[in-house]
Amino acid sequence: MSPWQRLCRVFVWWLMARLRLPPLQRPLLLGADAVMHATTKALAGHSDALGGALCVRCAAEAQQLRQDRMALGSTPGSLEVWLLMRSLRTLHLRVERQSETATRLAQWLQRATDDSSHVLSGCIHAVHHPSLTLEPLATQMRGGGGCLALELSSEEAAKALPEELRLFRAATSLGGVESLIEWRRKWDSTISPLLLRISIGLEDFEHLRADLERGILRVSGKE
Repeated sequence: MSPWQRLCRVFVWWLMARLRLPPLQRPLLLGADAVMHATTKALAGHSDALGGALCVRCAAEAQQLRQDRMALGSTPGSLEVWLLMRSLRTLHLRVERQSETATRLAQWLQRATDDSSHVLSGCIHAVHHPSLTLEPLATQMRGGGGCLALELSSEEAAKALPEELRLFRAATSLGGVESLIEWRRKWDSTISPLLLRISIGLEDFEHLRADLERGILRVSGKE
């Protein structure tokens, strides 16, 4: 076994140990038998690495997965290992900040659906984020997460918004340090044409709020 292969093996063990205590939700402690993570997303957090991780409750299953991995050779490359080790050092800081900002934005956008004095009144059809549900989050999560879904009042406005924003990149991904937005109908014809998926990055809340306000007003013909 080469030094890099040994490093990859140690890294996967260490990663699985770290994933026992993720920032927002701990599915294994809630009764899940297995948890699959795309390390491409928040674990890497900088939109520059590919990989995945599988965590299981049972020690015997974990050992079997290690043996399968050894036989199949499906270990991460040395660059991906380095990128993930770099990113995991800031995982909690990034995810908690993204979740807090997403929650504040979701609550601000939600008020536009029932408050006629809100600057975006009449522009927002619906907002979807775990923090807006009636069921208390405390039983499962320590935050609502960094992604939210926004439905505007018309298909034309929703389709135009990604290209109108300045701080949000029009891209299909999530969990990175940059804020992203996409009109999901572009890729999936079964999705509502009003819906936009937003992944919040590490930018300042007020800057993101102002960018959304300006963009939504413009595509809604109210600017």
